[in-house]
Amino acid sequence: MQTKQDIISELENIFNETTSFIEQVDDAIFNKNFDKKWNIAENIDHLSIAQNVTALSFNMPKIVLKQLFKTNNRINWNYDETIWKYQRTLSNGGKANFAFQPKVSIVRSKKLVLFFWKRSCTSVLNALQKWNEQDLDIYIIPHPLIGKITMREFLFFSVYHLKHHLKTIKNITEK
Repeated sequence: MQTKQDIISELENIFNETTSFIEQVDDAIFNKNFDKKWNIAENIDHLSIAQNVTALSFNMPKIVLKQLFKTNNRINWNYDETIWKYQRTLSNGGKANFAFQPKVSIVRSKKLVLFFWKRSCTSVLNALQKWNEQDLDIYIIPHPLIGKITMREFLFFSVYHLKHHLKTIKNITEK
């Protein structure tokens, strides 16, 4: 998974799998808390927030990204290197900051949480259409836990992050 199209295909698959899975989850389980961790609604809410920030970043004019964050001046990381850096930060105590904490799920409406989830998925996919392969490796944005990374590396993180939370959600339904 290196090319833009590979990443888009992977994102589409994860978005669809997550949506299908969530639509089948019983409402009683959707908001049920386990072990003082995020429930399914909160996991989806968190992912929606993260996806909206991703879409916002990819919708920013490239000249603004360059002005704010400069451009990449190092060797690009592949998927495994990006995820290793993220996991290392987590193992050192890194957690989602307040901006990425669940908010909409407080209302406990599965329909509303799913609406915002689907909208965030569409926003990311639409924003990616404006990018070419080369630009994904030139422009950088700050990741809240691992620092400045290229747009492609941010997409690698997004794929991993979505898969991680889908696995968490599936584990919740098995309890």
